[in-house]
Amino acid sequence: MSRNQLSSVIVSSLRRTRPTFTSCVQPPHHHSISHCRFASSIPTKHEHYDVVIAGGGAVGSVLARLLLDDSIGSSIGNITHNRRRPLKIALLEQRSSPPPLETLIQQNGKQQSQTPHPRAYALSPTSLSYLGSNVLQSLVRSNRCGVYNSMQVWEHDGPAQLHFIGEDLAGAVNDGRLVDLDRYINSDEEQKDTTTNKNTRKGRRPWLGALVEDAPLVSSLWDELKNDDRINLLDNVQIKSINAPSTSQMGNIEPPPPVKLSFTQSTINKDKNDAAETCTISTNLLIAADGANSLVRRTVGAFPMMTSSYGRKAVTCTVELESSMAQTAFQRFLPHGPIALLPVWNSQTDGSSEKSKEGPIYANVVWSTTPSEANHLLSLSPSEFTATLNRHLCQGPNVNPSLLPNDSALPSIPVVSTIAKEVDSLLRTANTALTMGTWTEAPTRNYFRMPPKSIGVVSPILGFDLTMSHVTASSGGYTSPRVALVGDAAHTMHPMAGQGLNLGMGDVNSLAMLIKEAVDSGMDVGGTSLFIDRYNQERMIKGSAIVGGVHGLHEIFGYSGSLPGSVADGTYDRGMGSSGGLQCLIGYSRSLGMNVVNGLPLVRRALAEIAAGATPKGI
Repeated sequence: MSRNQLSSVIVSSLRRTRPTFTSCVQPPHHHSISHCRFASSIPTKHEHYDVVIAGGGAVGSVLARLLLDDSIGSSIGNITHNRRRPLKIALLEQRSSPPPLETLIQQNGKQQSQTPHPRAYALSPTSLSYLGSNVLQSLVRSNRCGVYNSMQVWEHDGPAQLHFIGEDLAGAVNDGRLVDLDRYINSDEEQKDTTTNKNTRKGRRPWLGALVEDAPLVSSLWDELKNDDRINLLDNVQIKSINAPSTSQMGNIEPPPPVKLSFTQSTINKDKNDAAETCTISTNLLIAADGANSLVRRTVGAFPMMTSSYGRKAVTCTVELESSMAQTAFQRFLPHGPIALLPVWNSQTDGSSEKSKEGPIYANVVWSTTPSEANHLLSLSPSEFTATLNRHLCQGPNVNPSLLPNDSALPSIPVVSTIAKEVDSLLRTANTALTMGTWTEAPTRNYFRMPPKSIGVVSPILGFDLTMSHVTASSGGYTSPRVALVGDAAHTMHPMAGQGLNLGMGDVNSLAMLIKEAVDSGMDVGGTSLFIDRYNQERMIKGSAIVGGVHGLHEIFGYSGSLPGSVADGTYDRGMGSSGGLQCLIGYSRSLGMNVVNGLPLVRRALAEIAAGATPKGI
């Protein structure tokens, strides 16, 4: 090692031993977002950060929380604590800072009369653990978490059904591969009275997941972040320029220069007038968590994307139900795409079948279909939409359509025609029998549960186009020198499997662990390719597999044995006649595959564990 390099290491090490740091605007302990501003008297003062996160939504806020967590080890297994050199972090958010969770859900000390918003996320147990026990506790105790411990999936043109229940995850919870969320959020009470809590948890199913609205989720995360003096929360930020190192500058003896950013920040001055301050900062690592239309990704220009339209549009809203969902998530596959009915927060949380006397019961609807059908749904009145939803969701499975073409296309030889018809009938009967055979495994799986009917739409009906996107491996993937992508900035996918945000949560957990490893090793978090290359390799493999797998499921379920029909004229489920040929064969094979998965406990449990994030580093 040369003398210059040795001097650089010594100076860097001395810098890292400092226990605290002082921000140009932030007092040692701030308790309101208004303190998280640069001083207007020094708008051009240069501030340097270890990590700058662009995007203060769910993904960026969870990443910030994980970076500030000094725990060493997995959130699932044993946790040890270490006094790590504090990272200096800035979180940049284009919108205004979110209100505190208590303000969001209460007004004048009373619960607000409001309904769940359709913008919500289905989070896996592992993703929920990344929120931290404090955030998850605040969401559960403020009743802003729609927990579900069972899931039912079925087709419109076949008898097959998939039933996932919490017991499918019991093995992963017992051997420590998956967090026990009941114990996780009740750890304080458990320490006070271990016996009571054990009895309370006895007989409870592990969570398959929970639906959490965007606004309460982000508010609860900011509530935790704003009480930590190691982070600057900067809202109303408009990034103007990003100067990042080129690819050729990585890998040399000298580390590449830091990323430089300039931005304006809108503030309210003492005269209550808007004022824009211009600020410049630099960082060892810039992380893009600013969504599918990422400004950071587009500005840096080193991340070409592979995009593909699904040719589908999602329609989502919140509905009121006539009865409880019994903590079950429902999904029915129609020819043009699935309808999902997902539990959200309610005054009723015990899963009973009777309607709560305390208030209405709500659920979120996500309906994926063709753009023309989606536009038709968006044009309906609330009562018309409710009737259409019930007509297409509240129906049970059907028998498989005939695998044979129509009679005129059958061989004219009577014996051959008869044999073909008998074989066709036998195959479809066998698939139906296989479906019924899976009902005997356990009492919790021995029947089909009809989804509860909707009695009204209680939110705006929203629509958005569905596209698949992923950064290309040839461009360097998720990283370039001192820059990394997470969440939708790196990938988007169809919502049918509910893995979009969960995949982003896996990104931030992987990146946070590698950043901590770099800090514990005394290394510059972005100055070497060692750690960001590992992040890129891990997440490119995971991201490509998940995005590609969901895209494959979309294609498989896009083939129907019956002609699709239309929402507009109600012919989705009227038997438009068999199309025969390849579509029927694919539809039958898909139905058979669902039966095989549902009937083989080891396969079904393995799929449930993968979806829940019961893998070494989550999804």
